[in-house]
Amino acid sequence: MFLDGNKRVANLVANKEMIRLGQGIIAIPVEEIGTYFTNLINYYETGDNTDLKNWLYKTSIDGI
Repeated sequence: MFLDGNKRVANLVANKEMIRLGQGIIAIPVEEIGTYFTNLINYYETGDNTDLKNWLYKTSIDGI
């Protein structure tokens, strides 16, 4: 059913740190997965995380 756990483990660790710091959790909306991957690929290719950070803050942080 699952080929690897990299995304799940990364999500778990990121959310653990978010909760530890009182910053809510990261939850990518299903309808935004395509935009998330586009921003993530842009970050991987350029090393500039500005667009990804702004997008995550606007759409995917819950509980702040």
